[in-house]
Amino acid sequence: MSHIRIGIYAITSGSAKEIADLARRGMLPVFRAQPGFKSYGVVETEDGKVVSVSLWDSAGQAEEANNLAASWVRENLAGRVRLEGAHVGDFLFNENA
Repeated sequence: MSHIRIGIYAITSGSAKEIADLARRGMLPVFRAQPGFKSYGVVETEDGKVVSVSLWDSAGQAEEANNLAASWVRENLAGRVRLEGAHVGDFLFNENA
């Protein structure tokens, strides 16, 4: 079973696109270097929030992703986003076309 890490951020400066571009160039390589990494993406919600979603082999790896993300955001996105919530859970199913 896979495990998911979801971070929900309010934008305090800049745009969702700018934040996503920074995450692609910075956070993605950090996650890729970690054991158990499967995938990562960033979503802009209709209410203007940014949601970070990553998939991991284990719950422990997903939890560690929370720590990595918090550190990376603090160092690279300070003043641009505010964390509203971070969640880790079991990915119960994922179906592709």
